[in-house]
Amino acid sequence: MATNSPKRQVPKPKTSVIRWLPMKASLAILTMLLLFANFARCANADGERPDQESLRSYMAGEYDLIGRKADSTATYSGHATLQDVNGVLQVTRTIEGKTDKCVARFDTVAGGDKIPVLRIHFRFDGKEYDATYGWQSDPDNYPRFTGYVYRADTKSPGLEALFPIHR
Repeated sequence: MATNSPKRQVPKPKTSVIRWLPMKASLAILTMLLLFANFARCANADGERPDQESLRSYMAGEYDLIGRKADSTATYSGHATLQDVNGVLQVTRTIEGKTDKCVARFDTVAGGDKIPVLRIHFRFDGKEYDATYGWQSDPDNYPRFTGYVYRADTKSPGLEALFPIHR
């Protein structure tokens, strides 16, 4: 026997334009920030090298150095000085009372992205090492460096960070 009772309809939830407005505004703001960041990052995308004279001047100074040795868990600390001498960025590293002088050079990594890095070749513990550093400004607009330290046969690269000494 069939009943002729009416079907009960479940009301659909009401979506309000006001509910979606904050989300759309947030997405629009996020999109604008990402586009601005991309334009700022790509401002020098025409392949020009960064102004090395300005970079040498910006990077010159004294730094506290901390690190972990390559292929080891041993850590160390020391001091580094970067100086612009006749258009060359000279690096003096003092670790465990031993001083080594070397020259830094600007380079890029990541293929077409051309991310700028600073490379040095130096002696440490009687062995030849290379280091590749990235840099960024700290809250006081001083450069801060972080990088990898390695040899040709390194299985696990060492790490270094250079923090500016404010005088």
